Amino acid sequence: MNATREVVCRRSLAGRDVAHEKRLRTLLSLVLAVAFVLPGVNAWAQDNPIMPKFSIGGEQKKKLTPEEEERQKRIDADYKAATSKIPAQKVPDPWADVRQAPAASGQKASASTRNASAQKKKQSAQQPQ
Repeated sequence: MNATREVVCRRSLAGRDVAHEKRLRTLLSLVLAVAFVLPGVNAWAQDNPIMPKFSIGGEQKKKLTPEEEERQKRIDADYKAATSKIPAQKVPDPWADVRQAPAASGQKASASTRNASAQKKKQSAQQPQ
């Protein structure tokens, strides 16, 4: 009788393990199928001949009437004229006071370097020798 109980217990434990492994394999297969199919679905949705073509950003460009075209050209010309009146802006250099001027022979010294050299000349001229 004890031997029969052991056999029944072994079969039920083995059956549970097999069922558990089968569920895990099924779940793994499902996850892998989704992982391979999902990128393909996205690509198919972008170039699907069945789906209508529309833009989320707004309507398709409509044909302008001659009055609207003339108005648009006038607006563009006014914009170009206004932007051409703006003088060229000098780019600010926040590190100009910190950075030393390059020692190239063809370039002028910066204002901070000239001031420093002028002060040194004054100091050396004022000192008695």
